[in-house]
Amino acid sequence: MNKAIFSLCLLLLTGLSVSAQAPKNIKGVYQHWLDEDVIYLIAPEERLTFLALNTDEEREHFIEQFWRRRDPNPQTEENEFREQYYLRIAHANMTFGFGKTAGWKTDRGRIYIIYGAPDEVEQQGLAETWQYHYRPVFRGDAKFQFVDLNRTGEFRLRQ
Repeated sequence: MNKAIFSLCLLLLTGLSVSAQAPKNIKGVYQHWLDEDVIYLIAPEERLTFLALNTDEEREHFIEQFWRRRDPNPQTEENEFREQYYLRIAHANMTFGFGKTAGWKTDRGRIYIIYGAPDEVEQQGLAETWQYHYRPVFRGDAKFQFVDLNRTGEFRLRQ
């Protein structure tokens, strides 16, 4: 991916608010990375390991290794997975936000960030159904239905 596009995506993400749930020794950029950037991606064990780190140098190394483990083609300079992931966050923020809620915090934004663009979208009044055709993570097809019960633009995942 073009580095300018990647940089733009990172700039778009800087507008996200910072959660106050990380320990006091985790500074802004690391707290943001943990509680917003990778909130839907990081495994519980990875999160605990990250929280146990004591220095920014250790955190930087952890983040580098975190993305390296997910790189589908480590022989290239780019990490295609990381770039695609941040593009999904940027798209979610631009498309699925409502009111003062950032798109990444919405149900549709979360599903989009985790699984990518749906193969089909069907709108039925105040409901929207996303269809994913065969994905290994689902071991087949998957459907997600979102409903705007309050007519506010906040589509909630139907359980």
